[in-house]
Amino acid sequence: MKNFLLILLYFINNVLVLSAQGTPGKWGDQGNGTYINPILNADYSDPDVIRVRDKYYMIASDFHFLGMQVLESSDMINWKLISQIYHHFDFPGWDNNQQYAGGSWAPSIRYHDNKFWVFFCTPKEGLFMSNAINPSGPWSPLHLVKKVEKWEDPCPFWDEDGQAYLGRSRHGAGPIIIHKMSADGTRLLDEGMTVYTGPVAEGTKIFKKDGYYYLSIPEGGVGTGWQTILRSKNIYGPYEKKVVLEQGSTTINGPHQGAIVDTPDGQWAFFHFQHHHALGRVVHLQPMHWENDWPVIGVDFDRNGIGEPVYVCQKPIESKTIFAPQTDDDFSTPNLSLQWQFNHNPTDHAWSLSAHPGSLTLKALKSSTFRLARNTLTQKIMGNISEATIAMDFTEIADGQRCGLACMGKENKVLGIKMEKGQKYLYISNDTTEISTTFLNGNQIYLRVSIDMLNQKFQYFYSTDNIRFIPYGTSFFIPFGFWKGARIALYCYNKEQEAGATSFQWFKYKHDGPQNKIENTAEQIIDNIARTSFPHKKIKVICPDSASNQKGHSRQLIQRAIDSCSLAGGGHVIISKGIYYLKGNLVLKSDVNLHLEKDAYLLFSGKADDFLPEVWTRWEGTELYGHSPMIYAKHATNIAITGQGTIDAQGGREFASWSQIEVSDRNRLRKMGEKLIPVTERIFGKGTILRPSCIQFMGCSRILVEGITIKNSPFWTIHPVYCDNVIVRSITIDSHYPNNDGCDPESTSNVLIEECIFRTGDDAIAIKAGRDADGREIGRPSKNIVIRNCLFQSECNGLCIGSEMSGGVENIYMDNIQIGTVKNALYFKSNRDRGGYIRNIQVSNITIERSKGAVLRFETNYFGFRGGRHTSQYENFRINNVKAGCSDHYAIFIDGYEEKPIKNIEIEHFHVQKAPHPYYLRCVENICLKATFVNGQNLPEYPKKQKERVILDVY
Repeated sequence: MKNFLLILLYFINNVLVLSAQGTPGKWGDQGNGTYINPILNADYSDPDVIRVRDKYYMIASDFHFLGMQVLESSDMINWKLISQIYHHFDFPGWDNNQQYAGGSWAPSIRYHDNKFWVFFCTPKEGLFMSNAINPSGPWSPLHLVKKVEKWEDPCPFWDEDGQAYLGRSRHGAGPIIIHKMSADGTRLLDEGMTVYTGPVAEGTKIFKKDGYYYLSIPEGGVGTGWQTILRSKNIYGPYEKKVVLEQGSTTINGPHQGAIVDTPDGQWAFFHFQHHHALGRVVHLQPMHWENDWPVIGVDFDRNGIGEPVYVCQKPIESKTIFAPQTDDDFSTPNLSLQWQFNHNPTDHAWSLSAHPGSLTLKALKSSTFRLARNTLTQKIMGNISEATIAMDFTEIADGQRCGLACMGKENKVLGIKMEKGQKYLYISNDTTEISTTFLNGNQIYLRVSIDMLNQKFQYFYSTDNIRFIPYGTSFFIPFGFWKGARIALYCYNKEQEAGATSFQWFKYKHDGPQNKIENTAEQIIDNIARTSFPHKKIKVICPDSASNQKGHSRQLIQRAIDSCSLAGGGHVIISKGIYYLKGNLVLKSDVNLHLEKDAYLLFSGKADDFLPEVWTRWEGTELYGHSPMIYAKHATNIAITGQGTIDAQGGREFASWSQIEVSDRNRLRKMGEKLIPVTERIFGKGTILRPSCIQFMGCSRILVEGITIKNSPFWTIHPVYCDNVIVRSITIDSHYPNNDGCDPESTSNVLIEECIFRTGDDAIAIKAGRDADGREIGRPSKNIVIRNCLFQSECNGLCIGSEMSGGVENIYMDNIQIGTVKNALYFKSNRDRGGYIRNIQVSNITIERSKGAVLRFETNYFGFRGGRHTSQYENFRINNVKAGCSDHYAIFIDGYEEKPIKNIEIEHFHVQKAPHPYYLRCVENICLKATFVNGQNLPEYPKKQKERVILDVY
């Protein structure tokens, strides 16, 4: 018989490799046919699991958190939340937070008579039952089977003759008592019979196999116990006893209390918890088989006849999808997401998902402390290492109000906003002492907590732009308490009055466990980017005295340092503080990190003739030899520009004015590109007026630009062309001349742009891939680009793809971007001269202040059309969780080609508060709008298309 044990012993040499959809973490499904315990590294205490056909269902103790969650799995490893069983306890103490450690203890779930049944006890109220035809709900209202105190751990059992029983224990653990019960589970029929008394015997689970009644019970206590199996031919005993699982030589303490299940093909497994201190009681899965009608669980490492838990094992059921229970939330669904649990009973009139669509609004009820505050919403902490971030709008805050992010358990620690005498403050509190140190303007903030369970360290952070997060307060720790692990919570209450409200716009949670496919395709791109690495050698450049500086010695000093460093094998060229007057370009060489210390200022001359002779470059998608960028690299490898200094191109001195008179040279270059004139003959040197970029990398690999500030670019600011493995991180661009795009990757792949601020005169980011015939001839696409955690304050457009995209653009991921007032926020543009394609684009978590044209725009008739017949293909777009204040024209504008429609667009959780025109759709196929609201109205899921062309003259 195939079983886990045999596979476990030999899995190292016989790993089944799967093509996993998702990313493995440090626990759970590893994507190669194995799993690492715990399979659920979160506080699912006292788990019970059943199989119904080919699905598995789990419930766990939730104590004072409402209500009990139901999870589902197809393989026993990957679990998702599918319902909650109840939402209120109608008993004293539940409406004023006086029942900590009360509520549901050690529930059981069973399937009988085509229904799912759940039984649990509470310490003070009694024995409860609920059932459902569908485990996803609805569940029947809680039925009080017996009003009684201090019962615990019930389990129902229906015998083959139809007689129902219920096993349970008493507060303090033991003995095990069995009652007869009515078949409908609503009544107990006797006072029960004690069938077993043991050391802290509790949590019994009853099942029958091959003529034996089995009682599976934990003994010995939460952190130190073991699993015992009792068996008998009579449900009332006498019972034989066998200890089947203990800690033994492993580090997995107290491996007990759980469920025995089988697979459709006859394998067996045992679920149990492990007390993991502040994280709570986490869930493990052990291999199991039968010998002489006794279960054999785990592996008997010390050969004493008792199984011990395994750390890694072959999965019992093959599967390809990897995930963990839900955590993130954008609050865009009609019902509260299942990962959230209220602390005690909710006050339903004081919370809403519709007051501000796309947000969770909590009204501030009066409370003296956080511990007693109503409507606090909690989530389980997942994994040993995690990070939670919230976006919060406190426009409606009132005097006396507190609101924000909390970590709660035996002790509590909150980080939030409070208002006193009309002033708003950031504060931190342990629910006894408040410390307020930061006065706040505005009504928006981002709060974060990082959690390291292994080192017992929690740390709060705050941000006003969702890019730069500042630590707040000292690190702290939240211990296990009230029988529950530490939790993350959202809260809102008022110490003085019942007034005020707070809107939570989203909640994002990263942890060290399995991640789903959508979230981690971008992460896979990032992981695959080759990083820069430099020797420790340092060459320090000291700013020369003003006289020699003015003569151009600064440029010579820096360039010689770069050349020498590269020739010597690489390292760091350190530019010390001071103003460096640079009459001409700097050429970056392989293996050099040009590092600008704080207050180092590279001031380029801004005079055109200083940037000759000509260099190989690309101008608006067409190759040529033209004026050099201020910093230039060609075919270099492993290069960087880093530090806290500033690069000032002085683009306004001569170059900026060229934008008004460059049409002749521009048209000449484009004709040369269209005719595919050799690049060596496309010379645009002295006397020509095509502006260079500020920083340009041509055909380079392994590039890092980090930390610096760039000002006054003559044209596009950062422009990697034909490059690979590029990271642009934590830079600030402040440049407001014509065509001052921020960062324009062109025909470049494997790019990460993150935590940047773009204050630009043109597009913040524009992804490009060559123009017209020249671009199609080269045929090099831009692909595998991730843009995240950035602030766009551009004067033209936000994120653009095109219009120079003739080589194709694909696999673009954009997440967590704030966009101010722009012409078009998300803009995909080309015309019939271009050809090429734009495909596989995912955009998520975008906030926009205002768009003058459209919030989301697909344009195939971009201006400058010269009569070509090369239609572009647009396909496969997923736009999710976009929130915009207003648009002057359209919320959504999509204009495709008759012969090549734009296709496969999914727009979900898209909210525009105000727009004259909700949408314009022409020549588009397979578009779906889900939870898309404009002017407060839900747009149709499959909207009608327009036949007449509309011109939106906002470029």
